[in-house]
Amino acid sequence: MASEHKTFDTETHSSPITVMICESSQVQLRILSKAVSDAGFEVQTANNSEEALDIMRLMPVDIFLTGIEVGEINGLEACWSLKGNAETESTYTIIVTASGDESRLEESLDAGADDFIRKPVNMTELRARLRAASRLVRMQKQFRRLAETDSLTGSSNRRAFMQYLEMEVERSSRHGAETSVIMLDLDHFKKVNDTYGHAAGDKVLIETVKAIQSCLRPKDMLGRLGGEEFAILLQETDLVDAAEISEQIRSALEQRTIDLPCGGKVNVTGSMGVSNVCELLGQDSPETVLQAADEALYYAKQSGRNQVIVCNPDYGDDEEDYAEAS
Repeated sequence: MASEHKTFDTETHSSPITVMICESSQVQLRILSKAVSDAGFEVQTANNSEEALDIMRLMPVDIFLTGIEVGEINGLEACWSLKGNAETESTYTIIVTASGDESRLEESLDAGADDFIRKPVNMTELRARLRAASRLVRMQKQFRRLAETDSLTGSSNRRAFMQYLEMEVERSSRHGAETSVIMLDLDHFKKVNDTYGHAAGDKVLIETVKAIQSCLRPKDMLGRLGGEEFAILLQETDLVDAAEISEQIRSALEQRTIDLPCGGKVNVTGSMGVSNVCELLGQDSPETVLQAADEALYYAKQSGRNQVIVCNPDYGDDEEDYAEAS
């Protein structure tokens, strides 16, 4: 189903909000953890800000609840770090402080904290503040989903896809993780619009996305780059497996009969090009990865369409640098 993939934001009003609690006192950490968990939140804990930041780099956290003196990096610096990172800047931050000094509270807000609460923590007040924070978090997620989604097909839009590709290429470059990209273009799509009208064209695009998604895994991402052109990012996938997934998509498209608004039926096919970050011999910017897949797509269309062409490691301008997927 579409909601299983990154083409759609699966957040709903009932989805859990995750709270990271950072507290150096084990006693206080247990008390806070129980109170927050009992209030219906998912809880992650850390004894110091270094540990908390490490965890938040690996998994999304919605609310960061932290004391000030919680390690070599204090809570204020941790908030500053979160707000200065594009991947974590939307994390809602709450400082827990024993200080009644208004200048200290002002310092907390200047450091990027969204709210503060004084010790000893009143659990009723804490729960109320977390509920208020949750409403803002959910609203931000909804706005972000709308900003990153193609309104017609529900797939990610070009901007969101390129941002995600940039992060994955950087991760692959750092850790050597296999990341592959598929470029897909519908064959003779203009003929559908010219023959049946734009409403029919829209229906074809919607059904195309459904067919693609039926072949993807939850960790894959589908984006509509424009018109009838799509891109798919496959995490931890080498060229061989990426070619296999591409062939599954090609077959799913070919076999899908689409009922049009005008009452007619149509079948469409797609041409695909595949590239892999680790195979590009250091030329691993988001642009070069996408360009390599796009050039393979070009050869797929030039060679008869409705096929998958894989970019070889020594990709270039010559046709022998590309291979048809078996």
